[in-house]
Amino acid sequence: MNKPFGGFALNLGIIVTLTACGGGGSGDDSGDASGGSGQLDRQARLTFVNTAREQVNVFVQNGSDSSTASLFTSGNMQGGPISNSTHREYIHRWGGSSAQSVTIGIWDTKYQLEEEPAQTNTLLNNGEDWWTIVWLEGETTNSFRVTSVRRDNDDDVPEDQYGFRVFTNTDIKIDYQSATATGSTNVAAGKVSSTILMASCGDKFEISATKGQDGEVVDPQQLDLCLPNLEPGDTYLLITSDDAILYAVEE
Repeated sequence: MNKPFGGFALNLGIIVTLTACGGGGSGDDSGDASGGSGQLDRQARLTFVNTAREQVNVFVQNGSDSSTASLFTSGNMQGGPISNSTHREYIHRWGGSSAQSVTIGIWDTKYQLEEEPAQTNTLLNNGEDWWTIVWLEGETTNSFRVTSVRRDNDDDVPEDQYGFRVFTNTDIKIDYQSATATGSTNVAAGKVSSTILMASCGDKFEISATKGQDGEVVDPQQLDLCLPNLEPGDTYLLITSDDAILYAVEE
């Protein structure tokens, strides 16, 4: 059962929405984009997360590398308009006994005649959960990107610890120090880190951009991991830009 939480505004304008593991808090849709016939007895969940500042529409079509003309049609629109700093769930269904390749595309709701759409390919297996993240490349307002990553689960997070994964729109380095682990890791733009276990939300968790504005290195900044309704034993996805959290959601 989905267990939605409210949205929270933290210091520095950070927007946080927490949902129960596997749940969604900003709405959900269900359907298939195949246009085919037969029993649709397989399904995967896609949760669209928008951090691109503008409202976007999301399109899903069976098959890889769909053309712009075939993908961006009203029949394939499965989410929209999705406002900035919100997320929405969609259940994709298909028939047969194999995995299903899909093309996922996003387009700015307001400026479709001016902005280039973005798309990505994703291979879905029955029962899988995915994040589909809409983001801006760096701080360039009009460089829309879309990336799909498998949702994590809480199976490997001890009941007295917290798990964090970081998806970033710039190249960053994470330095962390806790009673459970100490280390550092680099994360490239458009990628997600492995799960980092922390004993306390107040422990060292610093992010520095490896490529700051104008090529300058940004000094490390501590991220505030003490999110509203933070629960030990859970994993959280943090979507960041340079040294700021744009959006946070429970996995």
